[in-house]
Amino acid sequence: MFEGIHQNLKKTIIKSQHVQRCWDLSKQIPEEDIELLVHAATNCPSKQNFRFYKLHFITNRDTIETIHSLTTGLRNVSGEMSTNSQTLANLLVVFENVERSDEYVKKWLLRDNAVERNWTRDQDMAIGIAAGYLNVIASMLGYGTGCCACFDGNEVSKVLGYDKEVILMMGIGYGDDARNRRMHHIENKMMPTRSKEQIEVVYHR
Repeated sequence: MFEGIHQNLKKTIIKSQHVQRCWDLSKQIPEEDIELLVHAATNCPSKQNFRFYKLHFITNRDTIETIHSLTTGLRNVSGEMSTNSQTLANLLVVFENVERSDEYVKKWLLRDNAVERNWTRDQDMAIGIAAGYLNVIASMLGYGTGCCACFDGNEVSKVLGYDKEVILMMGIGYGDDARNRRMHHIENKMMPTRSKEQIEVVYHR
């Protein structure tokens, strides 16, 4: 029984590694799935349970398309620069910077000697974990995902009506089964791929 569970989990992990660039926008993500994704992104581990980001869960198409127009993607296989259509998913999740809580500042001043890189380290770690949780939970629910870190952050913040830095965006939604997942959603051109580089693992037993 456990062997079957492990195999299914391994398949989910590999699926979650493959980004989705084209979407079936005729479907809507059920509200209960969105709430589960919110739960995952707000209850995953962070340094001493401090708050390191604010989240926007966006399903409004006009807002999503406006934000997408502010992204930069990869060069397609023809060598042309594209936007990042991973952001055109049924749901777009945006991670934004946030004011540091009084409790974090107290800890940061007393124990971290107000070293700025400690905040950056803790925040990067927290957002990475949250994005990973979103990725795996979304994949377990059957959705495709894709992250975007190349965009005009100032303009995206204006679209959202928020004055903090945009750090990361993630599209989550229904992949377009009629097209290769690497096909740009609008341009209909294939985007490049790269095999996962091998990560060394050393066992100490």
